[in-house]
Amino acid sequence: MSPKSELQFEEIRAEKIGLIKNSALKLFAENGYESTSIAQIAKDAGISKGLMYNYFSSKEDLLKEILIGGLLNFTNLLQVENIDKIKKEEIEFFITENISLLKQKPEFYKLYFSLAFQPKVFKALEKEIMEIFSEIINVLLNYYTQKGEAQPYVKARFLFAIFDGIGIHYISDLENFPIDEVGDMILEML
Repeated sequence: MSPKSELQFEEIRAEKIGLIKNSALKLFAENGYESTSIAQIAKDAGISKGLMYNYFSSKEDLLKEILIGGLLNFTNLLQVENIDKIKKEEIEFFITENISLLKQKPEFYKLYFSLAFQPKVFKALEKEIMEIFSEIINVLLNYYTQKGEAQPYVKARFLFAIFDGIGIHYISDLENFPIDEVGDMILEML
């Protein structure tokens, strides 16, 4: 039997990390972050507790990976070529792609929102979360300032808050929430 190639090793590693993150997200959301143990996550993921520590140094490290990773999926879609000349199309892309992401992974975001809004979870990651939020708000603030809006900060926070609301309402009522129409309304507001 030949030794595994580096590529095979990386594929196995990525698969295990994905299993662990999915199990942790599910259990954190269902049982609460504080009430979920590393042993429970390992059992749900079908791996040993010892192997968990090969991938994540602690439960908090795993939590950071899940939440910050999810936020970065959202923020990475805000691709602005020049912060001093933000194009409407760049903001439109951000909006439409995030709605698309929400529609593609509603179960992930259902778990994600229920985890993110647990007080101890938010407190543990408040600094990292606020840094990411600040980046988004800064881009939106620059956009609305460049457009000559009377209250650019208020408009930026309003648009950002709408995203949270859309996410929560959509995952709470997948069958009836008019996500595409709401997305169109947001684009019209730009």
